[in-house]
Amino acid sequence: MRVPVGRIIASVTIENVGQPVKNLRCDALVDTAASHLVLPKAWMDRLGLNRMQELDVETATQDVMRGELCGPSG
Repeated sequence: MRVPVGRIIASVTIENVGQPVKNLRCDALVDTAASHLVLPKAWMDRLGLNRMQELDVETATQDVMRGELCGPSG
């Protein structure tokens, strides 16, 4: 795979720590300044995640938007 200069892509497995059978593998853009992992909302059920709270998040462009903090069920 050709990766544009200045971008780091890693192949990762994301797993629900409480239910390891619920996992997925994908290529992810690495952002060394990020403090959280951002996933598509459609993956919540697939990973068995529960919405814990809504909060304001700041994007890489310094825009502020609402986001959902999720965690493993159970």
